[in-house]
Amino acid sequence: MTENHETPDRILGRPRATTHDVLAEIGVELFTRHGYEHVSVQQIADAAGVSRRTFFRYFPTKADLPWGDFAREVERLRGELALVPDDIPLMAAVRQSVVEFNRVPPEAVDQHRARLGLILTEPELIARSLVKFLDWRRVIAEFTARRLDMEPTSFFPELVGEVALSAAVAAYRQWIPSPDTDLTTYIDTAFAAIVDLDRLEQGVAAQLSTRLDPPAGPRENHDRRDHPGNAGEERP
Repeated sequence: MTENHETPDRILGRPRATTHDVLAEIGVELFTRHGYEHVSVQQIADAAGVSRRTFFRYFPTKADLPWGDFAREVERLRGELALVPDDIPLMAAVRQSVVEFNRVPPEAVDQHRARLGLILTEPELIARSLVKFLDWRRVIAEFTARRLDMEPTSFFPELVGEVALSAAVAAYRQWIPSPDTDLTTYIDTAFAAIVDLDRLEQGVAAQLSTRLDPPAGPRENHDRRDHPGNAGEERP
């Protein structure tokens, strides 16, 4: 579809779209059929039977649409992590939670594959993913920090967040072009390869943070007499 083509009819006679999920489903169908760059917000709104104003009530930009209600999904990941007993080792807990988070009902698999395919291949969506995935990583870092009694922004929690995201994205990339395969198998296999991070027990994690996290800033309002530039000056 190009901007010169007629606006698509409301898809499959659906009723008016009033949720993130329905709008996202319609948009992804149009992107898949006609190409992301050839589908406008107006065309998505017309296909869904809503106004542009309604579209922007749910999504700030076209690039946000394939993500659906991502804030809700991030909270779902947080909920999966909260369910894991504290006696489960850290990376095993992350692995279990991310696997459960990525379980997709059979009827939604094709749509999910199409969404991920768009997100990981379209340049505009790849750029948007830098912002979206930040929230995903932060949830993992916060969970790690709670487990190890550390700050979420310290080195080791940040590392675990980055590694977990990289494992998930690598699994997505292998799963997308492989019909009739199970996404959770790819996710579980990816995390099996990195689970040895559990060897970094709390003491080692603390040592890493001590060595690599930035030190606290210098004290302000130093006594003027202590400043090297004042050496030799007469003191009152």
